[in-house]
Amino acid sequence: MTAQKSPISYQVKKTVVETSLLALAAAFEIVSRHAPEMKAELADWEDGRIFSLGVLPNGPAISLQKKGSEIHYLGKGYHNPKLKILFKNLDAAILPFTGQIGSHIAFVQRRAILHGNVGEAMQISRAMAIVQSYLMPGLVFSKIFKRPPKLTPAQLFLKARVMATIGPAIFMKIWK
Repeated sequence: MTAQKSPISYQVKKTVVETSLLALAAAFEIVSRHAPEMKAELADWEDGRIFSLGVLPNGPAISLQKKGSEIHYLGKGYHNPKLKILFKNLDAAILPFTGQIGSHIAFVQRRAILHGNVGEAMQISRAMAIVQSYLMPGLVFSKIFKRPPKLTPAQLFLKARVMATIGPAIFMKIWK
């Protein structure tokens, strides 16, 4: 007789996704302040653009805004976003947030939906890929993207900085 694997509880999945969203928010802020390739990506965005990432039906969500040349975390939930990227449920969200699949695969597999302009969503997707290259370990990043970028020494230094500061940054965002 084989032992059955117990499913991960709803609360555990929710906590993992919530923490991942906070990590993504913190990384967006850090990377937008210091990475030249992110600054170049954000240059064409209109100032004040608000976008949200979340999980349906009532899962965790975050809102981010472009202010000047940087991305700022507005808080948990939806803060009148122009664009929303929503995962259909926690099971659909857990895979990309744990680095098992890329967000582009989540869309292809119909795990996520978009509310808003497709062109702007592509800009956000490119920005998220930049953030993920600094946030995720190389082994995970190379698994979810066909051609992961080769990081320069300056980019590797920034990646180390992101990794070193992400914990305290997440902690500061928990109550926002």
